[in-house]
Amino acid sequence: MKSLRHRLPALKSLMVFEAAGRTLNFTRAAEELHVSQAAISKQVKYLEEYLGFPLFERHGRRVILSSRGEQLHEKVSASFYYLADAVDEQRALVTTTSITVSANTAVSHYWLSHAINGFHRAYDNRALNIRVITSDNTQDLFSDEVNIAIAYEPGARAGWKMKTLFAEELFPVASPEYLKAFPVVGDNPAEFLNRRLLDFDRIEPNWINWKVWFEALSVDTQGLSISSRFNNYIMLIDAAKRGQGVTLGTRHLIDSKLKDGQLCRVSDFSVLSGRRYWLVLNEAKPITEDCQLLFDWLEHYEASNRHRYL
Repeated sequence: MKSLRHRLPALKSLMVFEAAGRTLNFTRAAEELHVSQAAISKQVKYLEEYLGFPLFERHGRRVILSSRGEQLHEKVSASFYYLADAVDEQRALVTTTSITVSANTAVSHYWLSHAINGFHRAYDNRALNIRVITSDNTQDLFSDEVNIAIAYEPGARAGWKMKTLFAEELFPVASPEYLKAFPVVGDNPAEFLNRRLLDFDRIEPNWINWKVWFEALSVDTQGLSISSRFNNYIMLIDAAKRGQGVTLGTRHLIDSKLKDGQLCRVSDFSVLSGRRYWLVLNEAKPITEDCQLLFDWLEHYEASNRHRYL
């Protein structure tokens, strides 16, 4: 395979072409690049000879891109902006503290994003880049690059400081439209066996689905039938919001959906699993002031917001 050096013309000519094609004025392109107009013309001529077709159509002092020149300019311009963005990102990291936070997809989407937004609002004077890693495989959340993890029952982890974030509680939820069409009656959790139930695939064995939930309430699950199954919790909750059936909501994760009315708690039946979500700090990495600040913020954010949805 040829190297980029042998596949591309002189990069200077491409940069000149980008400026000339964007401004459609060789004089303005020359001023922008701090060269003479003659230098612009020379580079454009070189590039046209290299490619074997004209890049511009000249109408007196006016120039416009040729058809093929326009096609090339679109890609050259996009490529330079892509490179410029990459350089800007890396330069920003030099002056910005970067902290990596990991969590599963449900926590990242329904809880962590709100908490991080709150942190940025509270500390908008701090140049802090928070990078989020999402995985439903618990082991992935504890990679060496992670500073802070939010994990569901990860077990003891050497070198990681653990604090309880919130306990797991699960109860049936559905959209207002679904409940209007199919109101829930009765005071027995077994009544839900007759509902259109939505569930998700258990990636890890300690996750709780409808079968585990019913058994925790001493309901015989022999007649259990799942209408629709999804491969992640976000798709599951979205289906419930669209009125496709009843699913299990996890308190703390979907509290905001209950508050804004997108979902409704269907009954008072709930299961406290005895399991917890944990906030975990990687003590094997240097714990900067910003990292400790974010860790404390996440812990106190949950505590301070807990009363809002009770």
